[in-house]
Amino acid sequence: MNSIQLNKISEFAKITLSKPPLNILDVEDLEKFSKILDEIKKETAIKAIIIESDQKIFSAGIDVRDHSKENVSRMLNSFHKIFFKMFELEIPTISLVKSGCIGGGCELALFCDFVLASEEAYFSQPEIKLGCYPPVSLVYFPYITGNKRSLEMILTGNKVFAQEALKYGLVNQIFPGNEFDLKTKEFLKSLVSNSPSVIKTTIKAYKKLHYSELIEKIKFSEKIYLEELMQLEDAQEGIKSFLEKRQPVWTGR
Repeated sequence: MNSIQLNKISEFAKITLSKPPLNILDVEDLEKFSKILDEIKKETAIKAIIIESDQKIFSAGIDVRDHSKENVSRMLNSFHKIFFKMFELEIPTISLVKSGCIGGGCELALFCDFVLASEEAYFSQPEIKLGCYPPVSLVYFPYITGNKRSLEMILTGNKVFAQEALKYGLVNQIFPGNEFDLKTKEFLKSLVSNSPSVIKTTIKAYKKLHYSELIEKIKFSEKIYLEELMQLEDAQEGIKSFLEKRQPVWTGR
C-alpha cells in the first residue's frame, strides 16, 4: 500500500496522505515522507508543495504504539526531521484540510506556510489526554496564535473548528465544501503567478527573520519529552490506557 503518494502536476508537487481509514502514520510512513521532501528539493521547476489527504480526515496523527518508551525516540527523530526539512524549503508549502486534523496530523498541517480549510475542518492536539504533549506545536503555536491560545489548545486538547481557527490565525482561508477545490486552485494560481526567484528569496528571508530559533527550540522540546515526560508514570499510563481502550487512572507521578 502506498500510504504517502507524490504527484508532480505542472509547477506543483502534491503529497497525498493515503492510509485508510484515518491516515494514522507510523515511523516508516514518516521516513518515506522525509525522502519525498528530499526528492522535491532537487526539482528546480517545482514552485510549491501541496499536502492533502484522500481519506475521510486529513490525519489522526502518529500511531500511539510508536509513543512507547521503546519506539518514541526513533519516532520523534523521524517526525521532527520532516519539520526541519520543511523549514529549509524555499518554496511555499500549503496544506489542504477538508475535515479532521488531529495530533501529529494537526502539527503537520499547521506547520505549512499556508493552510486552506473547508468549513467542515477542525484541528486538535489531544496528546494531553494520553499523558503527553505535542513537541512541535509547543514551540510553533505561539508564533501563529499567541501564548494563551496555544496553551489552551495544548492543555485542553479541545477541537478548534474552522471559523474559530481562522479567528485564531491558524488558517489562511476557509472555503465552502462544495467550492473547496475551485477556490484552492484559484489561491494556488495566485500564489505562484509571481517571480519564483523573488518568492524563494522572500521565504528565505522571512524564515530567517522570524523562525531562526525554531529548530533548536523543537530539539529542546524533544529533549524534555524524552528525558522528563516519558519518565513519568502518568505518561506511560496514558499510552497504555489508550491501547487498552479504557479511561486512564492518573496518579500525578
